[in-house]
Amino acid sequence: MSLKIKRRLATGVCAAALSLATGAGAHASSTQPAGINLGGTSFNDGFGGLTPGWAYVQIAQYYHYDAINDQNGQEVGAFKNPGIDAYVALNQLLYTSPIHLFGGVLAATALLPVIDLHSQFADGSPVKLTANGFGLGDLTFGPYIQMPPVIENGRPVFSQRFEFDVLAPIGSYNRHADINQSSGFWSVNPYWAFSVLPTPKFTFSARLHYLYNFTNDNPAGSGPAFTIPQNYQAGQSVWTNFTASYNFTRSFEVGVSGYYLQQITQDKTDGITQAKSETTNFSVGPGAFWFYNPTNLIEGEVYAPVIEKNTTSGVHVVVRYLHIF
Repeated sequence: MSLKIKRRLATGVCAAALSLATGAGAHASSTQPAGINLGGTSFNDGFGGLTPGWAYVQIAQYYHYDAINDQNGQEVGAFKNPGIDAYVALNQLLYTSPIHLFGGVLAATALLPVIDLHSQFADGSPVKLTANGFGLGDLTFGPYIQMPPVIENGRPVFSQRFEFDVLAPIGSYNRHADINQSSGFWSVNPYWAFSVLPTPKFTFSARLHYLYNFTNDNPAGSGPAFTIPQNYQAGQSVWTNFTASYNFTRSFEVGVSGYYLQQITQDKTDGITQAKSETTNFSVGPGAFWFYNPTNLIEGEVYAPVIEKNTTSGVHVVVRYLHIF
């Protein structure tokens, strides 16, 4: 196996199954769950480990939201000079089994974030949102099948992975806070990730997600009790993470990363469909990847908002470290 192929396989372990705590509940005007992977995977996402064993991923993230947007992507005037910050340390454990299935290798993963949330608003802001401070986020876990790469002329040209994740609402959840580490409801999130290498230097990677959310029977909020619904259900969503990168050397890549989420069904509050409640979230930015050695990888991205409707808006920074045992 060539060094190039080994590097791609090791790189993919970092991407496999990663589900970032996207602002850890800081999507204050959206009911989409904390914990979904918006921009948490990028370089070489379709690749992954094929040899039985364990891998650990540590991701440090910072989110700063300075706007809360309405259904038209305009700032909501009721929030004056918002500042919502989330500091996330995400821990991911992956296990690749010796079991072969459908032409690939069966594996599994689990992710648990630790999150520190803060919010502030200008004096005189008509509405202020409270954050739940420091605590654990929701657990994401699930099996996946990593397919071996397609090799042509001695180099990989395509690789893919299929996964089925479950988001379990075990994280910190304050009934009287607006911004929580946990979503407060279960979700399921299958996806397909792939990488295409049309040339030895250029790589395009993407991950296509689907999300179904179950009902939250204990909605949170800092407003008067009569304004908080008895239950709600976030709408279904589809989205993609994508990266186009150029390999300057065998161990260093730079590229452009982004994500685009579109909610495809409307939210429901107390069983009533909420018109024009769909979230749209599109962000892009630069990224870089360093293959330090076959067992240690470092990667980072910075995302800036392009279109954000019915959600918070701001900058998202990711730094990822992977160690393969």
